[in-house]
Amino acid sequence: MIVSFRMQMEALKRDCKITVYLPKRYYQEDKHYPVLYIQDGQNAFFDELSYCGISWGFLDYVENMDLDIIMVAIPCNEAGFKRMDEYGPWKINEAFSYQETGIKNKIIGGEGIAYVKWLIDDLKTYIDQRFRTIREDTGIVGSSMGGVISAYAALEYPEVFHKCAALSTAFWFYMDEFTDLIEKHNYQELERFYFDLGEFEGCGDARIDEWYIESNNDIYSMLKDKVESLEYRYFEGAEHNEAQWRQRVPLFMDFFYGGNENV
Repeated sequence: MIVSFRMQMEALKRDCKITVYLPKRYYQEDKHYPVLYIQDGQNAFFDELSYCGISWGFLDYVENMDLDIIMVAIPCNEAGFKRMDEYGPWKINEAFSYQETGIKNKIIGGEGIAYVKWLIDDLKTYIDQRFRTIREDTGIVGSSMGGVISAYAALEYPEVFHKCAALSTAFWFYMDEFTDLIEKHNYQELERFYFDLGEFEGCGDARIDEWYIESNNDIYSMLKDKVESLEYRYFEGAEHNEAQWRQRVPLFMDFFYGGNENV
């Protein structure tokens, strides 16, 4: 069952349409469910709504696997460079901002901290009040810049987001900031952390391919002794798009929920 509603994002001066998937037996049973928050939620369920006509196929996956979880899909802000702003926890430096925008003196990023605060304080609070959730079984997933904000959320608030999947994540925008973030936390409450990348994440730019690989390898080095259940994968020949990420949904979903008695 799909439920939709609009929610204000006061700090970001906009609203957005939230789409919630409820397990098919939700109204026939009295159980509580884990929750997964999906970034770029317009790409989560339906091919016709997805950015490139291919969704991640979450709906098909959970129904085929008879997986009892609640999924909350949050669409990105597609206006101008606002996706980069909202999914960027910190300002991106001038060189990388110019690389992404082609506009001199335009700095992007930096709204992601407010976005995650809204996600925790407003959206998650509402979801936990309206639906029968297991509050301590909360996950978050995203790719590319959506992977950046998902990783930030879990690494800054491991007491809130106990599971994280960050696919094809552009850590290279923020290596100093992520290094500082990881150094200051202990991750006993972070139950599962999955991240991955493909060989060709740079969309034809070999330099960016290398930045993805180097930065993700560095993140792995920082997390491998701090996160007990850590999974890091590399896919030869894989590119940076929804078709690739759809193929990886079974990998991190099984990592999250395989053997979980709540689902």
